[in-house]
Amino acid sequence: MPKAQKTKPGIDAPPQTVLVLQGGGALGAYQGGVYEMLAEHGYHPDWVVGTSIGAINSALIAGNPPELRLARLQAFWHQVARA
Repeated sequence: MPKAQKTKPGIDAPPQTVLVLQGGGALGAYQGGVYEMLAEHGYHPDWVVGTSIGAINSALIAGNPPELRLARLQAFWHQVARA
């Protein structure tokens, strides 16, 4: 079996930011509000990941173009609140 080759850290790679959203039902609405404030202050993560309700929020954020992310996330949570 060949030996694994050591790799060098990505010296030239630009820094990336990741937004990690946890699960926990009611936390999902809170996460929506936090994302709203982050977006309003110009924070746009390169990656969004989550588990449970955090995965749903992550999909709404990552699955839409930047200009629609907040509106789609808000629409989802308004619909959930009415149910």
